Formats: sequence, structure tokens, C-alpha cells
Amino acid sequence: MSLAVLWQSSHRRIFTFGLFTALALAVLTMTFQHFHLDNCATVASWKFCKFSSHFGERVLAVLVLSTIYAVARRNHLTELFHAIQAPGPLGAPMIAAAGGLLLAVIPAVVVGPDAEGSALLAALVAWASGVVLASGAALRLLAPWPVWLRTFQSGRLLLPILVIVALALPELGDLLFPLWHLDIIRDFTFSAVVWMSGQMGLQLVHEAGYVLRDGSFAVEVGQSCSGVEGFVLTSVFLGGYATLFWRQLSLWRVLSILPLALALSWLLNVFRISLLIWIGVNVSPTLAVEGFHSHAGWLLFSGLALLMIGVVHTIPWFRSERIKTSSHMDRASADAPLPPLVQDWNVARILPFAVFMFSALVASTFFQHPVLAYPIRLLLMLAILWVFRTHLLALPWRLDFQAMAMGAGIGAIWLVTAPSDAGADLAPALTGLGSGVFILWIIARSIGTSLAVPVIEELFFRSYLLDLLGAQQSIGRTILAVAISTAAFAVLHDRWLAAALAGLVFAWLALRRDGRLTDAILCHMVANALIAAAAIIEGNWGLL
Repeated sequence: MSLAVLWQSSHRRIFTFGLFTALALAVLTMTFQHFHLDNCATVASWKFCKFSSHFGERVLAVLVLSTIYAVARRNHLTELFHAIQAPGPLGAPMIAAAGGLLLAVIPAVVVGPDAEGSALLAALVAWASGVVLASGAALRLLAPWPVWLRTFQSGRLLLPILVIVALALPELGDLLFPLWHLDIIRDFTFSAVVWMSGQMGLQLVHEAGYVLRDGSFAVEVGQSCSGVEGFVLTSVFLGGYATLFWRQLSLWRVLSILPLALALSWLLNVFRISLLIWIGVNVSPTLAVEGFHSHAGWLLFSGLALLMIGVVHTIPWFRSERIKTSSHMDRASADAPLPPLVQDWNVARILPFAVFMFSALVASTFFQHPVLAYPIRLLLMLAILWVFRTHLLALPWRLDFQAMAMGAGIGAIWLVTAPSDAGADLAPALTGLGSGVFILWIIARSIGTSLAVPVIEELFFRSYLLDLLGAQQSIGRTILAVAISTAAFAVLHDRWLAAALAGLVFAWLALRRDGRLTDAILCHMVANALIAAAAIIEGNWGLL
């Protein structure tokens, strides 16, 4: 098998692994954020708390730079690609990966965010142990450990250096914080924020120091607003790309774009601060400080860095002259087209759920009441399902009255066991909506709950996860696979016990007739439709 063919055939599994890793990363990051950092420092080392608080950023940076390395040095990774494609039993690492994830997540369900003392310490130990177990098992899913060891050795010092740099990105940003204390940078940034905020219609009052106030909301434009995260991400990602592709690129041309990239990063940071103030004044101080400020910076700066890499990789001007004059065959071999991922059944089962979870993260970042963003989330869910419509239409759709009856029973149990104060926290958010917008929200919420969500969740939990854990191999594996997938499904719901019972029913329906996933989807749809109908009749949106 040629290297190009091997690369294309292995790419699908790598992409699927990446999506699953991204889902686990989101869950692990949110799980740690469940514990207040101040409480963490009372029972654990300050260094551990600081390192863990940036867990998501570190792992994402490792994934980005490792992916760039794999693309640039694919000739050195032939053994790894062969190992990924080699058949063999993977049950043990699959179970270990899922077990590690559950070990890290369960404390967030059992222990509240205000936990202290031994309970908090036990939760943090379980979280850290789960991260280590899940990470090691996830790597073992792709290849045996000796292959990984030889892969690192083949890269000599380059790959370990890239991993270390990625893990240390937050600390690299801290090293640049002294730049903020230079008057020219601090004053120029502050003046730019004042000007841009004015263009947004804000009437800012400059108080002592670098504090800006509009009405009751005030923000100090301090060191954390310096934007050094953007400088670091842009420089490291672009520098890593240039280092790995130095044979194909004209390095001086790539370096010439770095000042532009840093300038754009600075402008993006000014916009970020101004938008944070606007949100605090016009939407919600809580959303501005606890939502937007916590997530938007990393998302915006990472997007800009990757955009600059895309520009460099796309425009021929940045390529080396020897690459431009090489034969068409050489260029085609170097830039082999990606396989049609839309045709991959694994991707079809994972990507919709990834979009579903990512949309929830974005909603919590930009909306004080994330539930108000549901119409936008529905559009994203419908769009990704449309992309994979060929797979969905090929499923054996039919009415199964037993599945429908069980769905009605699940819906009834969910309604009967609903807490009396369900939806109390949503009332203020929904009351402020106009009648037309409120009706639109009700329609979107009902469609998403009854149709889109059941398809997305069943594709991931009752199809992909059950297959991944070998549910069809033996009775023992079936029991274990159902237990793990059901536990993962329950963790995503506030009422985890009722969700776990529903998950068991969905799993039984999906497995009873040679994998009739549509029976589980139909049951889930009926249950959610009944709940949505009750919510509309009672006006109790907390039921959904």
C-alpha cells in the first residue's frame, strides 16, 4: 500500500478519534470548572489548580500542533498509520477510556461546586485520575505503546518540544504580561478600547487608574486584558507551522506576515474588551464577567491563529520557489485530497453530537440565559443533520408501536417525577421576549426537543458508543457497553436517575433487533414530544 493511500485510509479513523476526543475534552473542562478555583487551592497544590484550570487550552494546543506535525512529517509516521489500520482487539482500551471519563465526571454529579475539605479533595483526585486514565487509554486506542514510543523517537526532539510548548502556552503568556506595564502599550490599548466602545454607543466614564464605567457596570482594563494570549497563540501556531513546513515554505515571506497577524490579534483584543463592556452594560454583568470573559478570548484568538495558517497554506506566494517549480505529480502527492468524510458513518454519528455540545458552549458564552439561544442551536442541529441526510434516510424507518408505547411511558415518568419548581429560573428570561419571538422560541424548542435531539443523541449514545464498546460481541460486553453509554447519557441531564432509566430502554430497543436504531429514535421522539406537549399546555418550560 502506498503512503498516500495509507494516509487517506487512516484519516477517517483519526478524524473520528479527534471528534470523540473533543467531546471528552469539553466534558472534562466543564467538570473541573464545576469546582471553584478558590476551593481547589484549599485542598490541593496551587500549581495543580492553575495547571488544571487551563486544561482545555493546553490539550487543544497539543492537538493542533500534533496535527500540523502529522501532516508535515507523515513520511516519518508510516508505522503509526499502519498500527492505526491494523486489526486487533481494542476492547480493553475502549473500556478504560470510557471508565476514565466516567471517573472524572462522576464527582461533578455527586459533589456540589461548594464542596470543601475531604469531599473536594476526593473529587479532585478522581478527576485527575480519570484524566490520566482516559488520556492514556485514548492513545492506546490508536496504536500500541511501543509504536507511540518509536514515533516520538523518530521525531527526535521536535515532537516532544512541540508538546511541551503546547502544554506551557498559558505560562508563555504569563511571561509576556510585563509588556502591559509599558506605558505606550497600556495607554494605546486603553485609548483604543475607549474609542471602539464609543463607536458601539457606550458612554464611558474614565475613573481612577484604568477603570471604565457606564452606569452601574465598571471594568478595569488591566493585565488580564492585555491580549498576550492572542500574541502567544498566533506566534506559536504560525511558528510551529512554519517550522514543520520549512521545506515547502519561503520562511521570510511567512515571517513577513507575522507583524500583520500580531496587529490583527491586538485589534481583536480591543474588540473583545469593548464587546465585553457592551455586554455588561446592555445585556448582563454576570454574562460579561463569568461567560464571555471566560471563553471568548481563547476562542477568538485560536480562530485568528488558524485563519492565518490557512491563508499562508492557501496562497502560493508563501511557497518556496522549488515547490512552485516541482512537477504536478509531486505537488499532488504532497497535497493529497482529504477523503469524503461526509460519507463516513462514524463521522455521521459523532459530528452532529459535537455540534450539539459546541452550540451549548457558545450559548453559555454569549447569552446570559443560554436557553434563549435555542433557535440558533436548532438551525445548527438541522444543518448538520442535513449534511448527513444520506445516512439518515438509509436507516430502516418504520412505526413500531411497542417502541412508541415505551416512549409514552418514559415521557409520563419524566412528567410525574418533575420537581415542583422546574422552570422557575427560566420565567424571567422568557418573560422579556416579545410575543412573536416567544412563539418562535416555543416552535424551535418543540422541534428541537421532539425531532432533532433524539436523532443526534441516539446516533451517538445508542449507535456509536455501543459499537465502540463492542455491544454486539458478547453478553458481558453488551452489559458493560449499555452501562457505560447509559451513564454517559445520564450525566448530561440534570435529572440523571430518570435519564438513566430512559437510556436503558433506548439501549434495549437499539439492540433487540440486530441494531434497530430507529426504534430507539422513535421511542425517544415520542417521549420528548409528550414532554414538549405538556410543557406547552402548562407553560412550564423547565420540563424540557
